[in-house]
Amino acid sequence: MKAKKYTFFIIVAIIIGLLILAVFGAPHVKGAKEMRFGIDIRGGVEAIYEPVDLDRAATSDELNAARSVIETRLDNKNILDREVTIDKKNGRIIVRFPWKSDEAEFNPEKAISELGETARLTFRDSEGNILIEGKDVKSSRAVMDQQTNQYMVQLVFNAEGAKLFEEATAKLIGQQLFIFMDETYISGPMVNQKISGGEGVIEGTFTLDQAQDLAEKISSGALPFSMTATSHNTISPSLGSGALKVMVMAGITAFALICLFMLVFYRLPGFISCIALTLQLAVQILALSVPQFTLTLPGIAGIILSLGMGVDANVIINERIGEELRSGKSLPLALKSGYSRAFASVFDGNITTAIVAIILMALGSGTMLSFGYTLLVGIVLNFIAGIYTTHKLLLSLINFKAFRNIKLYHLPKERKTIPFYKKRWGLYSISIVLMVIGIASCFINGIALDTTFKGGAMLTYTYTGDLNVEDVSRLATSTLNRNVTGQITEDLGNKQQKIVLSLAGTDSLNAKDQVKLDEALDKAYAANKLELSESYMVEPYIGKETLIRSIMSLVIALALIVVYVWVRFKKIGGLSAGAMALVALGHDILVIFFTFVVLRIPLDTNFIAVALTIIGYSINDTVVIYDRIRENMALNSKNMEVLMDDSLTQTLTRSINTSVTTSISVLIMYIFAYVFGIESIKVFALPMMMGVLSGCFSSVCLAGPLWVSWKNSKKFNKGAHIKTA
Repeated sequence: MKAKKYTFFIIVAIIIGLLILAVFGAPHVKGAKEMRFGIDIRGGVEAIYEPVDLDRAATSDELNAARSVIETRLDNKNILDREVTIDKKNGRIIVRFPWKSDEAEFNPEKAISELGETARLTFRDSEGNILIEGKDVKSSRAVMDQQTNQYMVQLVFNAEGAKLFEEATAKLIGQQLFIFMDETYISGPMVNQKISGGEGVIEGTFTLDQAQDLAEKISSGALPFSMTATSHNTISPSLGSGALKVMVMAGITAFALICLFMLVFYRLPGFISCIALTLQLAVQILALSVPQFTLTLPGIAGIILSLGMGVDANVIINERIGEELRSGKSLPLALKSGYSRAFASVFDGNITTAIVAIILMALGSGTMLSFGYTLLVGIVLNFIAGIYTTHKLLLSLINFKAFRNIKLYHLPKERKTIPFYKKRWGLYSISIVLMVIGIASCFINGIALDTTFKGGAMLTYTYTGDLNVEDVSRLATSTLNRNVTGQITEDLGNKQQKIVLSLAGTDSLNAKDQVKLDEALDKAYAANKLELSESYMVEPYIGKETLIRSIMSLVIALALIVVYVWVRFKKIGGLSAGAMALVALGHDILVIFFTFVVLRIPLDTNFIAVALTIIGYSINDTVVIYDRIRENMALNSKNMEVLMDDSLTQTLTRSINTSVTTSISVLIMYIFAYVFGIESIKVFALPMMMGVLSGCFSSVCLAGPLWVSWKNSKKFNKGAHIKTA
């Protein structure tokens, strides 16, 4: 790979252009200022949906089916930050979702129209007999006929729908099949033949917009009954109105400190790394703002992880270049060899993390989908920015004599081999102590679940004046000895301000506790005239189906990681390597879980975001170490313990530096949240910090020594030696 002197300036100019575009946008290209932020950052709309013309109470299964349809619809519109829960007693569905990025009027009625039709879809004959219902439609989308170049609407039915569709088309050959939303006619395609197999198309002189509109209406009609929004309110940002500004300040500060660290430690290659990270950040912003993916805390977690992995790729490459220079190679050869030898580590680490991202996107929903998308975009950018771009920039600069000075490059000192295996029981004991403390805390503190997982009671109070929602939540929590979160809403009709208190748990608030809470609120906020206007129980925000899909996606992702490691690292016993990587991951998830328990932080979407981040971070760290073991094994047959100790020692600087740069981001986020009093970010950042430290510890101190112990116990090789293939 060659590069001219001017290549550096061309690439930098392109990056500056992309950065300006990402920040300010352009005609038809939305930038950071027009990004769609989540409810927690910008606030949004609350709509309460109730069945229409239903002469009975809606069943639990029907409400869950309606909820699933609404969640799928929100996923399809990239509205990934939302709360959709069920008030089973009153037969209602409560939906909360963020404002559009270009919202100016903040009109809830206009905003809820984005959810689409809430009417019941039916397919009828000319006499009005219902032949198929919307619940029988699996999917509907606009497609183009490759022969006529005309747009059509493709229908896919479920098993029951396929049977009914076949019967209906057999009966109506030469006649129209009428499609209605409630009693509103929307289409009447002519049936040309009997259609089997559960798939069909609606042909016509459609434009793309017309075909998409009809497809969306058909897809939205899978509700088991017609619904209408009986009330709607605006809701305040759950992180506070200044949270976005604080997070932007924290992000800029963290990015500057990471760049400073890279410059001081790696010098000229560190400077190049900063340019590459700028490219990655700019494109990542555009990847969110252009398609209007909702950015919320889990999405921010995905960005932090992908940027951390971007730094990691640069650290691995820069360490390799330094090793090659230390061995006496010329600068051009050191660059060539350094990038070549670093590629396998970067590739394997990113692919294992990409597996998690792809599975989450394929099977996940809501926050899982948001996290998976931001992470996958970041991984793709790691290859573009971290490998290709930095290589081109460095090759371009060394055409200048001034940049061929070896003093501008980091030459790592040769470390004395650390006997990790010999000290393994001391390292294991640290982990055992952490587990014992965590388990004991579960019995002492109990495990607190937020309404996200447990559901609970919702208390709505009207009030006057100004209230600090976090202060009210803390008062309610201490009064009831039960986790309480609050959110400010406003009825735009009468401008009545309300505060909604969510009490996690399956029990409603009894009369005694209600009086106790009312008295505490009256005493603390007498001037605000708080008055209870409504109370009801809600189901968990993460529905049973969504939770099952999320768990299944993680299980599949972890299984595929084991398979990948098994195949890629056969020379070191891939199955055992994959198994020990899973042990390290389990350790890290438990550390995060116990951090929430010890600090008495209720498990909510923050826990999901942190756990997913550390899974990606930890597996990447472990795979990089495995890659060095594999490389050293190919170079020299050594005693198993010595091989592992040498490999861990050689990659230790990389492991520490990656943890330092990732920790800088999280620590700065925590400091800003602490200074500005944003509790929700604090309870996100602190467990994340523990997870990063645990990820580094488990990869270095657990996965490797456990792998050797496994090999020794199985006597994989006689005399406990490994030979090259």
